[in-house]
Amino acid sequence: MLDNGVIETVKTAVLEAIRQKITPDVTVNEGEGLRVSYKDGSAAITACDRAALARGFTLLAKGISDGETEFEIKQERHFANCGAYLDMSRGGVMRVEAVKRYVRQLAALGMNMLMLYTEETYDIPEYPYFGYLRGKYSKEEIREMSGYASSLGVELIPSIQTLAHLANFLQWMPSDHLKDTPYCLMIDDPQTYELIDRMIASVSSSYSTKLIHIGMDEAHGVGLARYFERHGLVDRFELLNRHLAKVVEICEKYGMKPIMWSDMFFRLGSKNNEYYDKDAHIPQSVIDSLPNVSLAYWDYYHTDEDMYEFMLTEHERMNRPVVFAGGIWTWSGFLPQVKLTSATMIPALRACARHGVPTVFATMWGDDGTETDYFLASNQLAIFSEFCWRGPDCSMEDIENIGAFLTGISVETYRAFGGFYEGAVDRRTGKGLIYCDLLYPLISEKSSLEERVRAYEDSRAVLAAQLDRDDVRYADLLFAIAAEKARLIPAIRQAYKTGDKPQLADVADNRIPALIELYRSLVNAHRGQWEGVFKRNGWEVFAHRYGGVIERLRDVAYAIEKYVKGELTALEELEEEPLPPARKLGMQFYNVYVSPQF
Repeated sequence: MLDNGVIETVKTAVLEAIRQKITPDVTVNEGEGLRVSYKDGSAAITACDRAALARGFTLLAKGISDGETEFEIKQERHFANCGAYLDMSRGGVMRVEAVKRYVRQLAALGMNMLMLYTEETYDIPEYPYFGYLRGKYSKEEIREMSGYASSLGVELIPSIQTLAHLANFLQWMPSDHLKDTPYCLMIDDPQTYELIDRMIASVSSSYSTKLIHIGMDEAHGVGLARYFERHGLVDRFELLNRHLAKVVEICEKYGMKPIMWSDMFFRLGSKNNEYYDKDAHIPQSVIDSLPNVSLAYWDYYHTDEDMYEFMLTEHERMNRPVVFAGGIWTWSGFLPQVKLTSATMIPALRACARHGVPTVFATMWGDDGTETDYFLASNQLAIFSEFCWRGPDCSMEDIENIGAFLTGISVETYRAFGGFYEGAVDRRTGKGLIYCDLLYPLISEKSSLEERVRAYEDSRAVLAAQLDRDDVRYADLLFAIAAEKARLIPAIRQAYKTGDKPQLADVADNRIPALIELYRSLVNAHRGQWEGVFKRNGWEVFAHRYGGVIERLRDVAYAIEKYVKGELTALEELEEEPLPPARKLGMQFYNVYVSPQF
């Protein structure tokens, strides 16, 4: 029911999210889809539910803000459910007020679901090491967030893990008996199902939804470690399905409707353990024995619609409801991967629309410590919302304009964020430059460092128009540091090889100290951003990383000074000629940039 209380609650939340005021009176009616009209200073919204009403207020405010004096908008959902999926398990656990702020943004776009990915960052009293020191949510915090989301038409849904991705819990000795691999639970062990029972009891009593995502993705090696030692080799399809059946049974005990990641079925059917292997074979007997569970197909990588078409067709063959989880690339380091998100998600959502997929999610992962604040990626939520409400033919202009209206970050500024990366590919040179050693060039750049400097300075020239914003100043510092390190790395080597000690002295006395000051400014900016969004737990990772980078810069300056004075006969790190980057592109975490030592 869209009664006056609901209308006022939704309106207030949306106007706070978009930083706008609506002066005319607005007549609100309940009806199919979404209709927004404005003429002669009078406005009317017809909406099918609270999330649609919230979007209606956004579209009304945008039209008025754009100077339109008369307009009528008619829209229908092309996906029954369209939501976001936030990783709360890689260090960053969002504060309750930050989640509420995020819910307001989702509602303002007309999105109606939010999943919180909590591997073990929620409370299970019987297991004190579950989420220990990780900023886990209490039941009271989850209830508060869930109730608030419901008031705006957004369904808050738990996403947990019931098989793999539990290394942070399994690292503790009291959990050792539950372990198959360092990441996976021991299937068939009664104590495993006691734990899972407590997991599902906890979330079912905290969230108001009946939906639950039970994970079960990337269970590499399951059944091949301690399980193998106990039971020998078994049919791994049968093992996975047996475990799934028990987990689904527990979900049903608590009245929950499970969703699971689908990749392990495809991996087990692949000779190469690949999810996207077109030659993978899932036996019909496995499909026939699947319990009552929805299958979540996750894919953030492909730029051709044909691959999404193929995978959706293969999922439909499994005769279970299909959910699509795409990705807004927040896991590449410090800033969102703007170009790669657009290049992958536009074809994905077009394929989903053609297949009639009812539910789509925009996942935002925090791999390697949650380097990117999820709010920095809010502009790209509009890819999902506009495909939902405008259909598969919506334009990039539509997407970018409503993203800019939502966040206040201009289209040009947001595009400039994307300059941190080398186009629509997963290559993290910008992140590598933030972390890397000045003397060890452990970065996997495709373009030259000179080209990277030009790209970073081009982005900085665009960012200059919005430097009054904290988030843009933070981005500017990242570009400034990356550009200076890209200059310094070849300059130091060249000066050393040519014996240019005055140049080296300038590096040690001036350029490195100036770079350290930029880092100190970045630490302050990043910490302020973190504390406004996340609990303090997890920030210690960045304190250690930044501290290590700064101390190593001081150490490099120290060594150069000793070399210039003749107290060192050589800078041994520079004696070896650099070889081409030889680490796998998939290994683009902090540790691979700082040292060749393992």
